[in-house]
Amino acid sequence: MAESFTYTGAQARESTPPAPPGPAEVEWPSATRYARHLDAYYEAITDAYDDWSSGIHRRLAARLVEVAGPLPGERLLDVGCGTGLVCLLASERVGSSGEVIGVDIARRLLGVAARRAPARVRFLHVPAEALVFSDLTFDVVTMGDALPYLSDPSRALREAHRVLRRGARIAVSVLDRALTTPAEDVFRALLADLERRSPVMVPRPPGDRARFGEPEVLARLLRAAGFAGVVTTLMVTGGRARGASDWVDLMMGAGPSSHALLSVLGPDIRRRFEAELTERMLALGPDEAFRYHHPFTFAAGIRE
Repeated sequence: MAESFTYTGAQARESTPPAPPGPAEVEWPSATRYARHLDAYYEAITDAYDDWSSGIHRRLAARLVEVAGPLPGERLLDVGCGTGLVCLLASERVGSSGEVIGVDIARRLLGVAARRAPARVRFLHVPAEALVFSDLTFDVVTMGDALPYLSDPSRALREAHRVLRRGARIAVSVLDRALTTPAEDVFRALLADLERRSPVMVPRPPGDRARFGEPEVLARLLRAAGFAGVVTTLMVTGGRARGASDWVDLMMGAGPSSHALLSVLGPDIRRRFEAELTERMLALGPDEAFRYHHPFTFAAGIRE
């Protein structure tokens, strides 16, 4: 188990002035292989997803719904809905006169979502980059920690813009990977070394995705897709693992890349990895050893 805590004082702030958008992003050559990699990851962690790391995904869903602010009678689309956490909360907000639809490409997650949702919430196996809905259909679009994993994030945001009514709003959350702890830096270095020595091939999206959670980058992505009045806010939670074994168990759920490497470690290799991890962590001192952060940027914008 891990000790959990929440940082307070994170303030909403107007996004930085518009910067010239970069080149239009296109689907990278290995996108299909990466999609299969993601599907395998979600297949493996589905049962633990909602409660992973002291329930961080539940807290993210609650905050995203707060940022989106769905109202009674509105129609909301949750893109990358996962196990339906946002959809369940949003359905309470829009009531019986409203409508909530969740879309995802992970079939097992959709199955979990559909089994526990009220009948008025619908879930569809639809990619974010090719939504099946007509123009000007929804009052709200939410996208919780999905953007960096999509084959074409820019196209997905344009699709969200297309299906929103004029004056409607989008709310997005993305992990800010720049805000790491010394313990996480140590772990990443050891994981990179493990990957160099491992026969496991880990497909990854383009490197610029690591910056999507930075407030100015996320705001720029939304503006480039046509959204106005973009505002960002930050939520940071974190905790401390009790030791190397708990840390490795925790980090197997942190993302598809770490899961792909850590889940195939044999007992001997894992023991050696944990011994080295412990040595490096203890060198950080008692305040920093095994400490991790979950920093997420939330952005909201208006479809003009």
